[in-house]
Amino acid sequence: MTERRSGRQKSLRRSVSVLLAAGLLLVLSGFSLVRLVGWESLPEPPPQARVRLFAGDREIASFRGLSPESQIWLPLRDIPPQVVQAVLTAEDRRFYRHHGLDFLAMVRAVRANLVHGRVAQGASTITQQLARTLFLNGDRTWERKLREGVIAVALELRYDKGRILEAYLNSVYMGHDAGVPVHGMAAAARHFLHKDLAAVRLDEAAMLAAAINAPNGMLADRERARVRRNTILQAMQAAGWAPPAVVKAAVAQPSRWQPTPQPAPYFVDAVREELSRRVALPADGELRIATSLDLDLQRAAEAAIERGLQRIERRRGIPVGKLQGALVAIEPATGQIRALVGGRRYAESAFNRATRARRQPGSLFKPFVYLAAFESARGVPLTPASVVADEPLQIPTESGVWSPRDPSGSFKGPVTIRRALEESLNVPAVRVAQQVGPDRVVEVARALGLTGPLAPVPSLALGTSEVSLLEITSAFGALANQGMRAAPTTLAALPSDGAPDAHGAAPEPVRVVSAESAFLVTNLLRGVMHAGTGRASAQWGLSEITAGKTGTTDDFRDAWFIGYTPDLAIGVWVGADDGTSVGLTGSQAALPIWASVMRSVVKRVPPRDFTPPPGVVFASVNRETGRLASVWCGDGGPVIQEAFKAGTEPNSACARAESTVGQFLGWIRGLFRRTP
Repeated sequence: MTERRSGRQKSLRRSVSVLLAAGLLLVLSGFSLVRLVGWESLPEPPPQARVRLFAGDREIASFRGLSPESQIWLPLRDIPPQVVQAVLTAEDRRFYRHHGLDFLAMVRAVRANLVHGRVAQGASTITQQLARTLFLNGDRTWERKLREGVIAVALELRYDKGRILEAYLNSVYMGHDAGVPVHGMAAAARHFLHKDLAAVRLDEAAMLAAAINAPNGMLADRERARVRRNTILQAMQAAGWAPPAVVKAAVAQPSRWQPTPQPAPYFVDAVREELSRRVALPADGELRIATSLDLDLQRAAEAAIERGLQRIERRRGIPVGKLQGALVAIEPATGQIRALVGGRRYAESAFNRATRARRQPGSLFKPFVYLAAFESARGVPLTPASVVADEPLQIPTESGVWSPRDPSGSFKGPVTIRRALEESLNVPAVRVAQQVGPDRVVEVARALGLTGPLAPVPSLALGTSEVSLLEITSAFGALANQGMRAAPTTLAALPSDGAPDAHGAAPEPVRVVSAESAFLVTNLLRGVMHAGTGRASAQWGLSEITAGKTGTTDDFRDAWFIGYTPDLAIGVWVGADDGTSVGLTGSQAALPIWASVMRSVVKRVPPRDFTPPPGVVFASVNRETGRLASVWCGDGGPVIQEAFKAGTEPNSACARAESTVGQFLGWIRGLFRRTP
């Protein structure tokens, strides 16, 4: 052990010797070294307007500019003296007596590190820290340390102490709040002390200074943070910056460092992104932005995601926190996003799975295949009652012959399009896509708002091209809105005092498919809720008033459900970030989360009925065969009211019925002939 300690001490001595030599070289070299280093000027106070976001009458967020970082720049004269003194005490007590490098501090650090046998104390000045923050990375190398010293000396040669200190106090990293990096004393006071910097007490000033050393450990080890705060307070007393009585009162204060609870952080990020595209912010002043967020719906969505994921983890024996989920609720007529959950806990992961993650939708894509068929003018028009063969199919591809099949491995034989969609059968969807043409399916999907790469290959019909939850929920919203697509938006209106940029205001809703075709698909998706893969919705009382579709990808990696009323479309995705299996279908994993949220909505405001457009007619057909229902047909099976585009409804029953009628009429005529 003695030899190991001796080795560490020798290593530390060598390191310190190199550091001292480098520092001396920097001072002696002066301007010549400055010319060898590519460094930039100190930042100026950024011209940024204050943006305030509102959901109804409640403010949900406030920030400067649109940067994902939080920074509130204050001139040095507006930073309270006790904050400045606390920071100098904690980080650089000789700030006004050195020229970028503090050799006395280096000697103290050497002595402390030798005593402890490890690196227990550093010697970086505030100027060095500023150089590292602004111009360098965090690599722990001698090259970076040398560059840091060069830049520190250069800064001291070019700027006065006040300018350097101001830049440091406004730029130093102070931790993360709900995934947002916080820089500077003023922003930290707002985020973690919940007050303006001008209002902080002495104990809070010391708390801000304590956070500089280990900002992300302030919550993890509160006792250590309190001890660090008190050490700074006592050092301030020793330096004559605070009288003993004031320090004693400050030490008695409970330590407080708590991130600001922010509602809907993923939604707020989406607002920032949209504002950056649509609004040119003024250089200063304030913008009040009315968002589309429904806070009650947002709370219901967040709670449903967490409860639903916990339920699945318990049921499947999945490690707690492994699963992720996302939810989007959109008003079809306006495209306004009423709720958005991009993940389980924003503080742990700010990645927005609702807007940025792209996953295969699986069977969720099939409604767009049938929509393209109803829109197609090629050949005999397909209707919800058309019959398609669910039988073995082989399709030549560049990589060989592809044979789609359902997970069960069985085939149903001839089925109607209604049954194919309700039961989410694979082969009929592929046959219809091949008949219509994959390029036409892609064209319709793009018109509905799917913007990602859509490969016009046979497997497209089974949802093998990746989509985001937001865009595919918006596409279903166009079905709910009878073929009119409204681009999704987080804004209720553009701010009157913010000039739209070149992109202008959000476009008005546009017709992308016919109202008749959209209604036919909606009517089929209502059947999914009655008798298909979404029939579990009946236990929540939703099967009669909604339309929807499940989606499940290979190996159960992604579970989806999107369902809607004429007033609201809600989409849910459940999966793992690393793509491991959830082990459940869309109806098992995603539908219960969707149902919890949708039920809260319809209880508050009963939805409107689905109303067919003028070009749609209904006819009584045999559910199994799709043929016009007739007492002469011996097909059996239930009779349903099916929707058709006017002129495409079946106009005869079945060949057997026509033959039977003909035989009966012939028998009657024969009777009359035999009558004397």
